[in-house]
Amino acid sequence: MRRLACLVLPFALSFAAPVSALEARFEVRYGILHVADVTVSATEGAQDYAAEGHVVTTGLVGLLREVHLDLSVEGTRQGDSLRPRHYRGDVDTGRRQIQSELAYDAGVPRILALAPPEPAHPWDIAAADQGGTLDPMSALYTLLRPRAETPCGQVLDLFDGRRHSRLRVEAAHVSGDAAQCSGAYIRVGGYSPTELQDYQALAFSLDYQRDADGDWQLARIVTHTPYGRMRVIRQF
Repeated sequence: MRRLACLVLPFALSFAAPVSALEARFEVRYGILHVADVTVSATEGAQDYAAEGHVVTTGLVGLLREVHLDLSVEGTRQGDSLRPRHYRGDVDTGRRQIQSELAYDAGVPRILALAPPEPAHPWDIAAADQGGTLDPMSALYTLLRPRAETPCGQVLDLFDGRRHSRLRVEAAHVSGDAAQCSGAYIRVGGYSPTELQDYQALAFSLDYQRDADGDWQLARIVTHTPYGRMRVIRQF
């Protein structure tokens, strides 16, 4: 029994005593319209992390076109690198719905559940070929988590169960306690020719500001969508 306790206790403590915790809220705006709210919460232990994010439409927009995203993940971390173990996503963009559950074996995603069912397409991709990708929640948290250096200057590959996309983020331009990096959301695989014709790459910018502890905090995301300019603004 003592040997079992010695094995279990360190693992339990890694979740009981988080190294850091995050709670963040953003407003999504098109022009002067407040169209959605985004909330993200996360905890990090010595070697583990867990994060969840939610997006819900608000006001008249929510009455006319309900959109929601509910994402959660838990995994391990090595320094600033996140390695998902288990991901769940429930996404309804108004045009596309997907509910997915993924497990990861040595960095390779494995589909546990995927809905709604779709017929086979020539552009379908296999989860077994997506080794090294992140789930959408881990990718979002990578850009959001406070740290001494901005997360700019990197490439993140995502897989949600059906589609492979890429976040390419350029190195930051730093001015005092403010930093900005440009980037692009790129559709890579699993997209129909019509979707690729709509757009294959969507440009965006990320604005960071340094907090009282000297860490960089994501303050704003700006992008030009097919529906107009969108701003995602942090509510500090």
